Amino acid sequence: MKPKQHNPAKISQSIWEFAGDFIRMGETLEQRQIHLNAACSAWNIACNHPGVRKKNLDHFMRSYKEYNPNAEETALAAIRSDMEHLIEVKLEMFSGDLRQIVNARISRSGDTDRIEAAAARLQ
Repeated sequence: MKPKQHNPAKISQSIWEFAGDFIRMGETLEQRQIHLNAACSAWNIACNHPGVRKKNLDHFMRSYKEYNPNAEETALAAIRSDMEHLIEVKLEMFSGDLRQIVNARISRSGDTDRIEAAAARLQ
């Protein structure tokens, strides 16, 4: 896939493009917010140098396990796999976009989900 040019004013659109299917897997708005949070973490991890990505993903997984102590190993492996896939997709679609997502929330407007997001550029 050819990396897309990004429009700095449309980080929310970029999130939908790279992770919309993943986000929509959540059956409720709360579950879609959880998926959005994971997608934003994957985006931010992908913005780092290759050597740092694994460390950041390991940290993400440690934090996830800390907040979800009853999560089974099969669930943890699936989450890590989802995160690795999201990182790959972000790199394929938006490799040149190094903005860090600092906040994102999903809301319902009529029968449509809407993402509002804020990002900052890495220096």
